[in-house]
Amino acid sequence: RARIRESRFPWLAANLFRAGTQEHPEWVRPWTMLERRGVRLAVIGIALPTTPSVVIAGRVNGLQFGPEIPAIERYAREARAAGADFVVVTMHVGAECEQPGQTPTEASQGCRGEMVDVAQGLSEPVDLIVGGHTHRRVLTSVAGIPLMEAASYGTAYSLTDLEQSGGRTRVLRQEIRTPFADEVTPDTSVARVVAEWERNVRPISERAVVAFAQAMPRSEGERGEYPLGNLIADAHRVATGAHASIVNNGSIRRGMPAGIITYGTLYELQPFQNELVTLDLNGADLRAALENALGRDGRVNGHISGMTVRYAPTAPQGSRIREIRLSDGRIVRDDTRVTLGVSEFIASGGDRYTALTRVQPKQTGLVDLDALVQYLKSLPQPVRPPATGRWVAR
Repeated sequence: RARIRESRFPWLAANLFRAGTQEHPEWVRPWTMLERRGVRLAVIGIALPTTPSVVIAGRVNGLQFGPEIPAIERYAREARAAGADFVVVTMHVGAECEQPGQTPTEASQGCRGEMVDVAQGLSEPVDLIVGGHTHRRVLTSVAGIPLMEAASYGTAYSLTDLEQSGGRTRVLRQEIRTPFADEVTPDTSVARVVAEWERNVRPISERAVVAFAQAMPRSEGERGEYPLGNLIADAHRVATGAHASIVNNGSIRRGMPAGIITYGTLYELQPFQNELVTLDLNGADLRAALENALGRDGRVNGHISGMTVRYAPTAPQGSRIREIRLSDGRIVRDDTRVTLGVSEFIASGGDRYTALTRVQPKQTGLVDLDALVQYLKSLPQPVRPPATGRWVAR
């Protein structure tokens, strides 16, 4: 909220309410009106409805994230009544396409996802939907509404030209462009601030921590398990002294090259600064957590340490985990007590690990990145990738 107060622009979230009410928090607006050269453009903001499952639970206490369509339709009507010529929706919800397109104007094909579902479900028309969250290239139209999503991290930007005539909106242009560095003149004041802070953190970020014998990409094998994820899971287990650990794949933000690895590179790998906690749970809750780690399609969506899990990827959800065996050889039954080391994020139910919220976490005072650094320093150098095969499909 302090950051919002510093902003020179409104923060928009038409589907964000105080819990149990239909009232918006005072620090957010559902929509805003922009006027340029006599044209009035309404912008409706939509927050990710599943926000409580992708952030630490305590950070959204007292808030409720509603569905997109009712919020969009309510405020689209309000904006039209206020004289908006165009209504644009910006949403932290996206899509993905089988053929995203290669050139700036090439349309994406085979698109699916929540942004597509929203466009198909609207009964109150809007003129443009701009999405995000999935970090994909999307350039398409659904139900007569242009949809745009320009990848992620500033690697692309979208342009849409709309024309209104006779009460109808026509799309003149849809493009997704790449902003090549040599085509952009940096803002000098911003560049000075960045340069100052780069100098300040350089002694930390450029400090060599470890050497890797070979590259460890953040890439999925046939079933989704990869050595880098196992390495991080090992670090969490060792740091917490737990029997086992689970790491959600969303916390692994980049791959690692071969050679000397600096603290700055490791920070890019684990940037969230989540504290590690331990959970004393029974085998039934561990089984439920591992079911979630598989993902709905049966692919591995979480890495593990201290155990081997046999599973049936095509079995119905809730019955895919067939055997959990700890490193000491014990088979985990429903009443077996297991200590699990995890981040506070998934311990609070993040990434849909709701089974872990049944247990009170014990604080360790360790941050995930610090635990990883300590573990890597303890290994023989150069560090070699740990073996896969902790998840065994059967």
